[in-house]
Amino acid sequence: METETATSIVETDARSRVVLPGHSNRRYIMEDLPDGAILLQPAVVVSEAQLEYLSTPELRDLLSRAATSKTVARPRRQRRPE
Repeated sequence: METETATSIVETDARSRVVLPGHSNRRYIMEDLPDGAILLQPAVVVSEAQLEYLSTPELRDLLSRAATSKTVARPRRQRRPE
């Protein structure tokens, strides 16, 4: 399987910023490698609670069962027009 790579020249500005065409509003983990290369890996930021939920199947199961339990009531109050 052949992989195509695109080669571009980029230039940093006075504040060490660089534009990555086609990759706006994304986050990356940046690693400076010993040979001078810079490695960017796509990243997603999640809270510690979300990470625990995503990495613990037992917790997901427990919370799913609790949320669908008939003993959990979520009364709704109607807003009164002001």
